[in-house]
Amino acid sequence: MRKILHLVLKEMKIRLKYRFVWVNMALTPFFIIGPYVFSSRIADVNSLAENVLIGALLWYWLNQYFFGVGDGFTEEREEGALISVVLAPISLLAFLFSKAVDTFLMNLYITFFTLLFFYFSGINLEIHLYFLLLLAVSGVYITFFSIFFAALSLWKKRIRSINSTAQFFFGVLSGMVNPVENFPSYVRLISYMIPLTYLISIGRSIIKNGNMSGFVPQLLILTGLSFAYLILGVWLLKKAENEIRKKGEWESW
Repeated sequence: MRKILHLVLKEMKIRLKYRFVWVNMALTPFFIIGPYVFSSRIADVNSLAENVLIGALLWYWLNQYFFGVGDGFTEEREEGALISVVLAPISLLAFLFSKAVDTFLMNLYITFFTLLFFYFSGINLEIHLYFLLLLAVSGVYITFFSIFFAALSLWKKRIRSINSTAQFFFGVLSGMVNPVENFPSYVRLISYMIPLTYLISIGRSIIKNGNMSGFVPQLLILTGLSFAYLILGVWLLKKAENEIRKKGEWESW
């Protein structure tokens, strides 16, 4: 754990040197998910805008985790620094978890300013304590899913080229703007294999009811599914690591 926190602090120190990065992180999500939210206001139903905002915000969390964690060590490969990570006294899995912690802290920063900008734009999302807890817990579930994608990207390098496409694919199928209940049954089968689907559904339920009643079964399914992705991701990560060691491709790109 100490090694993970050391890497997180290192990333934070580097990021603190680039002040405009913080401005960019504060503004970008508002302009990316804003069109979805403001378009929903055409119907003049505030609850619709809230539902879209919750879906888009949680999708943006996944977006950041897929770039921060799920990119399969792309940044390290491009810089030729992956071999240094491999030789360091820390496992690849722990390295990914350090990225996840860093991404979680950045997501909290992003979420604060995004909700603030929407508030000043006339869209006031009633934040419940349970929703804040959901955001914190969602970081864990999305991390597990992102580790699976990272392992897949390390094992099959071409997978990383569809990272951005995959994010939009998961967003649409998870009910980011259109609840999955409106999808055909064969599409819902895919939707229910994505952890984000359950997070969005639970988030909307919390805002609507103001309590945690009614979604315990979804939470149990989400937990089981996410741990399954983590186990599969750890297995794939080890498999990819062994194959790269045998081929001697740590420094190749």
